[in-house]
Amino acid sequence: MANFERRVLVLDSRYEPVKVVGLHTGFVLMYTDRASAVIDSPRIIRSVSNAYTVPWILRLHNCSPRHRRCSSPRFSRQNVYLRDGFRCQYCNWAGSLVNLTMDHLIPLARGGKTSWDNIVTACKSCNLRKGSRTIEELGLRLPRLPERPQFNGTSLFALRYGLNRLNIPEPWVGYVDLSVSNRLVELKLQGRVEDLSTSANSLLLSQLPAVG
Repeated sequence: MANFERRVLVLDSRYEPVKVVGLHTGFVLMYTDRASAVIDSPRIIRSVSNAYTVPWILRLHNCSPRHRRCSSPRFSRQNVYLRDGFRCQYCNWAGSLVNLTMDHLIPLARGGKTSWDNIVTACKSCNLRKGSRTIEELGLRLPRLPERPQFNGTSLFALRYGLNRLNIPEPWVGYVDLSVSNRLVELKLQGRVEDLSTSANSLLLSQLPAVG
């Protein structure tokens, strides 16, 4: 698990997170007047003759927000599972990741496409039982229609840095959206995701804007 006790959270002009840096980098940003402290900390960097305080959070001067929303998440198996809560959309089964599959609502053999609105998460039993039929033919009703998910930019920030409720410093709470990363933590604790870091790294990271 990542340790952020010796890290500094850096915000833009709207107080949205843009990067996580080490204590020395945070010290340089503040004492070269490129950033100002938002929340102080008791952490000290010492030189031969002086001691300098490094805050928990810095706000960059003249730094405009780079993104508000990621509107085009990458289509992938893990992203479909995350959208559907790692749960079968036919029977609501929730268990080990190894028993989940993706299923076409309109089968490929009948002209269906592999797309956000035609793919749902299904357990292997339901996938096999459904076969090449449609849900209408089986009389199935989905809990909600599948669609392209939307992820808030700050929730992607948390995934990028591996932040979640188990490791985030208390002063950072309220500045970082942990909704997606906390969901992965819960699935890990339930034994439904075998490797949390692998799952997290596969979630939309190629879509993230650069942060410094």
